[in-house]
Amino acid sequence: MTQKRWKAYFYVTIQFSMLILLLASGPWISREPAGLLIEAGGVIIGITAIVQMRPGNFNITPLPKKGGQLVTHGLYQYIRHPMYLAQLIVFIPLIHEQYTHYRLAFWLILLVNLVFKLRFEEKQLLTHYQGYSSYRVQSWRLIPFIW
Repeated sequence: MTQKRWKAYFYVTIQFSMLILLLASGPWISREPAGLLIEAGGVIIGITAIVQMRPGNFNITPLPKKGGQLVTHGLYQYIRHPMYLAQLIVFIPLIHEQYTHYRLAFWLILLVNLVFKLRFEEKQLLTHYQGYSSYRVQSWRLIPFIW
């Protein structure tokens, strides 16, 4: 296995480990109306991103899929990594409602991992897609109007 593939699978393993730990350490659905709205917003962003990416183009690792196409419409017009944003949003109300230091630590590890993963992914996309450099200038990385 190449170093690039090893790194890609490492990021995915950390990501899914933190998601599992977050799910295992407390409730999955918010009890507060505002929390439910935030959680639903994250789910909607995630589902919309997957649909707009098209299932045949979707890749769980941060490596470009052979024969894949660069998606720059819909949510991707504004945010380059809406699926990562969705994961982070979904867990915010759950951590707030059922706070433990562990849950916060799992979420923070997920956040840091996703930042490293998206930086790694963007390096791969720059070399794989000719238009990625100009797309980066026109869109936000993860959080609109911030980063």
